[in-house]
Amino acid sequence: MAAAEGAARGTAASAAPARAPTSGGAPSMLQLLSFIFASADMVMEIAADGQVTFATGAAQRLLGRTADSLVGCAWRDLIAPAEVELVEAALQDLGPGERRGPFRIELASPRGPQPATLSLFQVPQRNDRTSVALSVCHPSFAQVPTDAAGLASRDDFEAAATTLLKDAERAGLPLQIDLLEFSGLTKSLEAMAPSEAEVTRRKFAAVLRAASYGGLPAAALGGDRFALVRSGKGNPEGLSLRVREVAGAGVQMMAGELALDARSPGESLRAIHYALGRCIEEGPSAAANSFEAALRQTVSESARFKDLLRNGAFDLVYQPVVDLKTRKLHHYEALTRFEGGGGPAATIKLAEELGLVMQFDLTIVRMVAAVLSESPSDVRVAANVSGYSLMRPGFVDEVLKVTAHTPSLRKRLLLEVTESHKLDDLDAANALVQQLRVGGHEVCLDDFGAGSASLDYLRRLETDVVKFDGRFVRSLETRPRDVTLLKRLSELCRELGISTVAEMIETEEVAKLAADAGVEFGQGWLFGRPVSTPVSQARGPNPVAARRKGVTESWG
Repeated sequence: MAAAEGAARGTAASAAPARAPTSGGAPSMLQLLSFIFASADMVMEIAADGQVTFATGAAQRLLGRTADSLVGCAWRDLIAPAEVELVEAALQDLGPGERRGPFRIELASPRGPQPATLSLFQVPQRNDRTSVALSVCHPSFAQVPTDAAGLASRDDFEAAATTLLKDAERAGLPLQIDLLEFSGLTKSLEAMAPSEAEVTRRKFAAVLRAASYGGLPAAALGGDRFALVRSGKGNPEGLSLRVREVAGAGVQMMAGELALDARSPGESLRAIHYALGRCIEEGPSAAANSFEAALRQTVSESARFKDLLRNGAFDLVYQPVVDLKTRKLHHYEALTRFEGGGGPAATIKLAEELGLVMQFDLTIVRMVAAVLSESPSDVRVAANVSGYSLMRPGFVDEVLKVTAHTPSLRKRLLLEVTESHKLDDLDAANALVQQLRVGGHEVCLDDFGAGSASLDYLRRLETDVVKFDGRFVRSLETRPRDVTLLKRLSELCRELGISTVAEMIETEEVAKLAADAGVEFGQGWLFGRPVSTPVSQARGPNPVAARRKGVTESWG
C-alpha cells in the first residue's frame, strides 16, 4: 500500500497537465486519485469552460444516460435549473486541493428530477479541471423547505440540523453552527430594482448554501442575520468576499461560531435553539459577541435546571378554587414556588426553550399524585402542564403511568393545559386530550381569552373545563363590554357541557360580576391564599380581604 501511495504521489508531482481522456480512454493516475477523494456512485471531470471531459459510473441510474454520452455536455444541462446557482457558487469558491460538499441537489434526468448528493474536488496539479462525485441521495438529506430565494425558516433549519447532527454522531464528524450578520445587505437589496434584488438574493442564498455542510440551506433569522451548519475549518474571509461580490461592496460580515457536540445531539440542538433566540433578541450589535456566551450560559442553565429537578429545589403550594354561588371548595390548583420565593414564569419559560419542561411537568404530576394519595378522598388538585409537553411524544403515556397502579386517583388529579406554548396542531392536541380524559383525568383549558387560546381552541379541543384568563377577569369592573363577552362565552361553554373558572378574583364586585355572567367557579386571593397542604372540602378555605399586589399565582 505504501509503495502504491508513493507511486501515486510521484505521478501527481511529475505529471504535466494533459488533455483529459474521454470516457472510453484510460484515466490518468491523477484522475484516479481525485476519484478516490470523491468516492461516489458516479464521477465526472469538468473543464474550465464547463464541459464534461470524463464520466464513468452509475450515469444511467442518476441521469438516465450512458457515461459516454455525457462527454462534451455542459454540466449545467445535467442539473436541475434551481440548483445551477448553488453549484456555480461552489465552483467559484473552490481552490486547488479543496473539496466542497456533499450538497443535496436534484439532477435533470429524463425520468424527472433525481435527488443526489454532489461533491467537488480540485487536484492541485490540475486546477483547470474539477472532479465531480455524484451519489444517490441518502435519506437523511431530506428536502428542506425554503423561500423563493432558497433560505430556510428557523424551525425548518433546526429540524434539518437535528438530522445532520445525528449523521455526524455516527460518522464522528465535527459540526458547528455559524451565526452570520451581513450589515448593509438589506440596504443594498432595497437600492436595486425588484427583479435584480430577487436574483441577488438567490445568489446570496446559494453562496451561503455552498459554504454549509450537506448543502443545507442557510436559515434567515430576520433582518441581516443568518445561520448555517458547517463541518471542519471555515473560510470567513472567502465567504465575506463572495457575498460582497454578489450583494455589493458595502456589505460587511460579522460571525459567531457554536461548536456542536455530536455525542449529545439533543442537548446541543436545545442549546442552539435557545442561543439563537437569545442572540436575535439582543440585537445586531451584540449578536456575534454574545453568541458563544449565550451557548455557555444555556448549557449552564440547562445543567442548573436538571439539578433543580434532581434535588427538588422547589415547592408546591395549593390555591383553592370555589363555587361562586356557595363559596364551597371545589378543588385546588398546584402552584410552583422556587427557592427564594420567586415566581416560576421565567424558569418555566427557560425550561420550554431548553426542551426540558416535559421533565418538569412530569415531576409536578408525580408530586401532586403523591400528595393526593395521602390526602382525604374528597381532595382534588389541578396540575399545570405546558402545551409544549402535551405535544411531546410519550408525554401522555408517562402521565397515565403515574397513576397506573392507583387509577382511582385520576378523577382527583385534574390537568390544566397552559397556553404558554401555542398549540399549532389542534387536531393532534385534541387526540391527546381525549387519551387523558378516557384515562380518567379531567382536562382544563387554561388562560382562555388571552394569547392564542381563542374560540378556535374551544371549537377543536374537547375539554371538561375552561379557565378564563385573569387579565380578562380583572377588567370586568372597568370594561362593561368584557362583562357582556364573558356572559356569552359562559353560555356557550354551558351549552357545550364545559365548566368555567374565573381566575384572579380579588374583590366581591368582580366575584359578583363573574357569577352573574354565568361563571361557575372562581379562584383568587378573595377566596384564600395558597396553602402548603390541601385540606378536605369540609374544612374549606377562609376568604381573604387583602387585594393582590403583583404576586404571580399561576406559572403559565
